[in-house]
Amino acid sequence: MKHYISILFLILVTSCSSQDVIIKESAIEASYQSWVAGIRGGGSGINFYIDLKSELPPNIELKKVIFRGYEVTFENQDELHLIARIKTEGNQQKSEEDDTQIYTSPKNALILADKEAILVFSKNGKEYQQKITNVIEKPSLEYPSAKPKF
Repeated sequence: MKHYISILFLILVTSCSSQDVIIKESAIEASYQSWVAGIRGGGSGINFYIDLKSELPPNIELKKVIFRGYEVTFENQDELHLIARIKTEGNQQKSEEDDTQIYTSPKNALILADKEAILVFSKNGKEYQQKITNVIEKPSLEYPSAKPKF
């Protein structure tokens, strides 16, 4: 009986350690910056940045991020820098005659800690998710409504 338990334990440990890590967390610097428009109804959001230490292999593509309940695709700034622009519900205002829907980023049901995110990769056409835990917060941007007068 002990032999079967030790084999089961070995299988469990081996399967947990063999999860596919697409890119090491040390090779990624993730940060975010909240922003609020300087005019009423101008919107608000979170810019989520990924800075890579080296280019991803050609068969791997960083598709989207799940952060603070939002799921948004990335835009490439260049090969090493990507940004996901999350539009939140804050500072949204519709006038009474405007019947258009206010756009916000799509929600995701995953619950994560404040400094955690899930990166969604595509590797050889198959989708993989990888959790990162060291997301850095940059100071918020609060845009002025008009240029300051000196």
